[in-house]
Amino acid sequence: MPDLLVLLRSYPYGIINAAEAIRHAGGAGGAGYSATLYLIDGGVLVAKKGQDPIDTGFSNLGENLELLSDEMEIYAHKESLNKMKLSEDDLIEGIKLDDGSVLKEKIKNAQSIMIF
Repeated sequence: MPDLLVLLRSYPYGIINAAEAIRHAGGAGGAGYSATLYLIDGGVLVAKKGQDPIDTGFSNLGENLELLSDEMEIYAHKESLNKMKLSEDDLIEGIKLDDGSVLKEKIKNAQSIMIF
């Protein structure tokens, strides 16, 4: 099964990038890919518990991410969490932390990489 790395760098609301990254990662299994979703930079905010996007016009991406965490590996970059003033306790269940070593390995082994 080919490996797909979906790298999410965008903030969760305001533009469609984060929603599209989650949609593509979720649909990858049906297309025969083994997908990994990696949250870095502003993308780590997608994994924050208790999101309330009511005024944004977007659905709650954290809920979508939580459903995906049972189906695929989802990582959050530790340094990005620190920059966004988040800790592991702030994240929804199922998100794994990475210092960058997993990211390097995933980039090396991925057949395809999508960056949002």
